[in-house]
Amino acid sequence: MKYLKSLENKHIPLMMSPFVSQLGLSVYLIGLNWLIVEATGTTKQLGIIQAISGVAFIITDIFVGVLVDKYNPRRLILLTNLISALVNFGGAIFISSSHPQTLLLIITTFSLNIMLAVNYPSVKALVPNIIKSHKTQRFNALSNTIYGFASILAPLICSIFLSLGKFSFNQFLFVNGFLFLFAALINNRIKPPKISSANIRGKFIENLMEGFRYIRRTRKLILLISAMGVFNLCYSGFLLLIPYLSKNYFRSNINIYSIALLLMSLGGLMGGINLARLTKSISSSKMYLELILFSLILLGVACYFNQYTWLGMMIVFGFVQAQLFGSIPTFIQKETDMKYMGRVFGLAFLAFDGAQPLGNLVFSNFIDALGYKTYVGISVIMLISFMVIFIFDIQYNASNQNDQLDSIEIEVNHLSGGKEKI
Repeated sequence: MKYLKSLENKHIPLMMSPFVSQLGLSVYLIGLNWLIVEATGTTKQLGIIQAISGVAFIITDIFVGVLVDKYNPRRLILLTNLISALVNFGGAIFISSSHPQTLLLIITTFSLNIMLAVNYPSVKALVPNIIKSHKTQRFNALSNTIYGFASILAPLICSIFLSLGKFSFNQFLFVNGFLFLFAALINNRIKPPKISSANIRGKFIENLMEGFRYIRRTRKLILLISAMGVFNLCYSGFLLLIPYLSKNYFRSNINIYSIALLLMSLGGLMGGINLARLTKSISSSKMYLELILFSLILLGVACYFNQYTWLGMMIVFGFVQAQLFGSIPTFIQKETDMKYMGRVFGLAFLAFDGAQPLGNLVFSNFIDALGYKTYVGISVIMLISFMVIFIFDIQYNASNQNDQLDSIEIEVNHLSGGKEKI
């Protein structure tokens, strides 16, 4: 109890802010998926909306790293939540659930994507100013796990809403608006020490290019960022398939869709709990192996596709997703110098978010023709990509270990030489 009181004005608000923001956007996107498929019976319009709106992440990710290093991150976090609330309330008033307007949906999704793209790196940049250095590792583990729960809880919340039958998309938006207002109230409780309003100097392009050069010099970061891009490319197709298969293959509409979302959330909960209880941090190589194994499971489901194998795969996917989203930010923080933290996260999410519109455009055009067989393409892309990344990661770890041994040997020889002189 005493520990929770000590966290009241520092740790808990900082943990909960990105969680609530991500939860709001996830609920919106799941509601959007069902709205479009229910109204049109196809994923083409949905693919167009998400592809165009996904460009917002790319545009924002280019400058957000420099932005959060230059200005007060706390103010940026508060501003993004307030704007997101207004966007949701506006969408609830003007968007029609029976005849959804593509342009309004693009504007709404585009705006929410920009706000989230600014929010997450801002929180990561604020951590060193709030959390003492000896508590940072524990905080990051808890924070990443809680953040990952947003993607787990969103399907659960949506499955409950959809099971009510007449819960409209406009009501989804009103709920989201209040979620973002709640996030703003939480952010207002963050009381950091005085933060310099300009942590880096120089022109924007110079600072951005410096971040690119830093990543290029660090092979581990290149592998982690590549993994993020590949996963999000495949993840976008995976999400498009869920409402399509629910409506066109199993003909149970909301019921099977709700069950699929619920099982995915349960799998994610298990993955999050498993990650949180580990006393030793998971290695990047093990994470890549899990993704390779999942790609093989996905290929098996495509070969023996039925309602039960599909629903079982949802549990496995939720588990793997929680492990990935909970681990990669921690790996990046460990490999990155604090001076470059904001820019590295911004550029990492540039690769991550840049893959989403490409995945939406590609898979939305194949899903109508291939149906569940689209999983074959997704699994092959994942299998080849993560096998290559895994091999390079093993080589990097071996090389890094040899360098450390060489450094120790040089230090020992140096000390031995000093003793002989004495």
